[in-house]
Amino acid sequence: MPAEAAILIDSSIWIKGQRDPKWFDSVVSGQIDIATCDAAVGEYAVGLCAPREKQTRQQVRRFYEGAVASVAWLPHTPEDFRTASRLIGEAIFNSAAKPSFPDGLIAACALRTDRTVWTTDETDFKAMGCKTFNPWAANPPAPVAVQKPTTDRGA
Repeated sequence: MPAEAAILIDSSIWIKGQRDPKWFDSVVSGQIDIATCDAAVGEYAVGLCAPREKQTRQQVRRFYEGAVASVAWLPHTPEDFRTASRLIGEAIFNSAAKPSFPDGLIAACALRTDRTVWTTDETDFKAMGCKTFNPWAANPPAPVAVQKPTTDRGA
């Protein structure tokens, strides 16, 4: 993705980044205009409270306070809510997708600010007329080498 592209990060990328911070750092490195919006942050922030494992909640908090807090958060306008409803309705009417309302808000914000949505769910956003990019598919994380256990067959 060209560094001069204006990017809006969806919650799916925040989640991938939290699970693999090195991958996230590698894909945002060099990008100049990165933002997110209130709906994407709200979806991701559910992870601050929902996971039963304390360690998972702490991992979410660290990523939230570091990566998520470091980019611009675009607010939603009253018009975004009307636009989201229309975009979702048209996507469903055209049998293209069944986007959620938060995804509709993210799409409305991206269209209003002329940003490319970084997401792992390109189908819903394309159905709502957004430019999309899936950095997870374009730059998958390096596979983790799995060592096979050795067996001591004794002498």
